[in-house]
Amino acid sequence: MQRPLLVIDVQRGNITEYNRFIPGGIASIVKAGLFDPIIFTRYVNTPDSPARRLLESKFMSDAGEAGMAPEISEVMGNVPPLTEYGVTDLGSNYNAKRFLVTKNIYTAFTPELEELLSQLELENTGLYIVGADTESNVLKTAVDCFERGIEPIVFSQFCGSHRGLGYHEKALDIMKELIGDTRVIKDYMPLRQRWERAKKG
Repeated sequence: MQRPLLVIDVQRGNITEYNRFIPGGIASIVKAGLFDPIIFTRYVNTPDSPARRLLESKFMSDAGEAGMAPEISEVMGNVPPLTEYGVTDLGSNYNAKRFLVTKNIYTAFTPELEELLSQLELENTGLYIVGADTESNVLKTAVDCFERGIEPIVFSQFCGSHRGLGYHEKALDIMKELIGDTRVIKDYMPLRQRWERAKKG
């Protein structure tokens, strides 16, 4: 059974003391081999990005900030340079096809991601979403997913904000209103246990 996982922008600039637990947690669920395909995204603040043009922000524009967190680099394997945009095929591992989508906007739903999803011909099982930052990239992706008629399932324990817990919790409340509170999952373990039993059976 296909169970697509979308790992949003777990990059060094998005990880601080407030959410430092999420890269290791996400790496552990990737290694469990229960998701396929796995699509990683990374945000690069390019000279033509909205953040650069409208906010005059240079945050996440270099490898120091925009590079992947080490735990995520490990499960991705070969990470291409920041200058490679669009979709990169990362090959298969952990019982999954893996891809990287490089973007310069908050949402993962770029034209390149939408084309990849159509090529993968996924069953309508929804998209499982984890990553950073909850209040921007994760929230925008979950709502865009919902508005395309794809069910977003957000594992909140594997999401976080580099700005602090308050931003994360406010974003979860907003997502519960916009996509439905049953789609914001606080405890992943009961699902994992059920999937592991099904895998053995």
